[in-house]
Amino acid sequence: MRPRVVLAGASGYGRSYLRQLVDLDAAGRLRFVGVCEVNPLDHEGRLLVGARPVDTELGRLLAATGADIGIVATPIPTHVPLAHQVLDAGAHLLLEKPPTMTLGDWNRLVTRVGEAGVACQIGFQSLGSQAFTRLASLIRDGELGIVTGIGVRGRWRRPDDYYRRASWAGRRELGDGALANPFAHGIATALELDGSTGVLDVPSIELELFRARDINADDTSCLRLRTGRGTTVVIAVTLCAEDEEEPVLIVHGTAGRAELHYTLNRLVRPGRTEDFGCVSPLENLLAHLADPAVPLQSPVQRCGGFTRVLETIRTAPDPLPIGPENARRRGEYVDVVGVDAVVGLAAEELRTFSELEAPWVTGLLKDVTEYGWDKVSLPQVVPRPALHPVRTLHGTVVTAEHPEDHRWHRGIGLALPDVNGVNLWGGPTYRRGLGYVEGELGQVREIEPDVVEWCDAAGNGLLRERRRIELRPHTAGWELVWHSVLSAETDVVLNSPGSNGRPGAGYGGWFWRLPTVDPGLVEVFTPDAYGEDQVNGARAEWLAVVVHDPDAPWTAVLSGPDDPWF
Repeated sequence: MRPRVVLAGASGYGRSYLRQLVDLDAAGRLRFVGVCEVNPLDHEGRLLVGARPVDTELGRLLAATGADIGIVATPIPTHVPLAHQVLDAGAHLLLEKPPTMTLGDWNRLVTRVGEAGVACQIGFQSLGSQAFTRLASLIRDGELGIVTGIGVRGRWRRPDDYYRRASWAGRRELGDGALANPFAHGIATALELDGSTGVLDVPSIELELFRARDINADDTSCLRLRTGRGTTVVIAVTLCAEDEEEPVLIVHGTAGRAELHYTLNRLVRPGRTEDFGCVSPLENLLAHLADPAVPLQSPVQRCGGFTRVLETIRTAPDPLPIGPENARRRGEYVDVVGVDAVVGLAAEELRTFSELEAPWVTGLLKDVTEYGWDKVSLPQVVPRPALHPVRTLHGTVVTAEHPEDHRWHRGIGLALPDVNGVNLWGGPTYRRGLGYVEGELGQVREIEPDVVEWCDAAGNGLLRERRRIELRPHTAGWELVWHSVLSAETDVVLNSPGSNGRPGAGYGGWFWRLPTVDPGLVEVFTPDAYGEDQVNGARAEWLAVVVHDPDAPWTAVLSGPDDPWF
């Protein structure tokens, strides 16, 4: 018996389902028995639907038609209630991607599907591509060696009308955004290839969300995740490309690489290009219902990892704006200058936009800090390069230099108070049993970019430091990563007032001098300690400083090696 099928949503992407249902009905594969649509059908829609019933209430339509399958291809915010109406009617469900906006809704949907004892297919068309099946086979058989990473590049252009076509377009609170919607197939396909489809299979997610248009969703973004299998996955996409290209998924292996052009059903390997057919989500669902031995391409139960990523995107702070110097208008389109090359490199090298120093990233962060030397010469102070001033994205300064209580404190930098007895910090030198004495003040010099030499008073090198400072956008502001590697030609002894016997003293390692702030407005804490007395000397994975200034609030979260915080 041919299954009876109803469609919820006959416009937008639902139109493709409408056309397919008419064709499959004509071919005798199913009975297309009705449409749920809240808006008037256009001329093509009316011709395709013909004499079939059209209702604005899905539950009523399901009951009237006795449907065996319900297809939901409506705006994302309506997916959950309409999906449950299909399940309440005891029908099998084909739900367009993304299935839900939240992990909670996904969990409830999975539970309800299990209780109903029906099939639930998610409309990830890319997983029905026979090119995808062939690539999965190459990976499984080891023909690409060990998979070291998966990259996806997406370079599409969308005109102004794209954001006028629906009330949810360009609105991240309603589920839209470059990563969450048009390029969602790239995320789902990468996770499926890696076998990382569960919620717990995606332990690490990094996001860089940007927008060139005046919308609150992202249109140019980069996502890097690390799966529980150890695979690095980078999805780099834009809807503001300079030249459009269909998306490409790249599998990087120790024995070779392969490119999946998933919208074209094409697999490309060095010296070889193969084109394949595809099986649509609906055709696969029909085959599964006819023979349960045929697996579903994308059952809802295997969308946990994808939904975890989607929820991370949805709950992240708003995308950062791309300035006019990096975006240009061409008629109905907005292009991000240089985005095509950066998106391509990100997928090839598995690096983020900030690591590639994309111009819209460096432009955004160009005013957050200055790196250099002291601008004044002070007695009892060893000049050294540091970051100051350091600012939030809104311009609040979060460092100080040369305060009255410790004139040798300056910004963010590396503190080496005592190397072989030489004071490379400033002020008096603490000696065990003697207290503070006037000691030898050393000197610091930059011998080449990113290489600093720490010397005694005569200029003899004691330590050589190779440092690298990275500034990255972060979904909650921006991130500073400081790398220092110290080397010496002979053994040296590192000390500080603390190791030299002064109780309660630290003064060594990575250093941040905070500005003067009302203590009553400041919170400092770690995962297990709260307040200055508890935090000082504690070992913790991270430390947070929260300043509740009513005019300029800011938060800093610091992490580093397993050393005591001081």
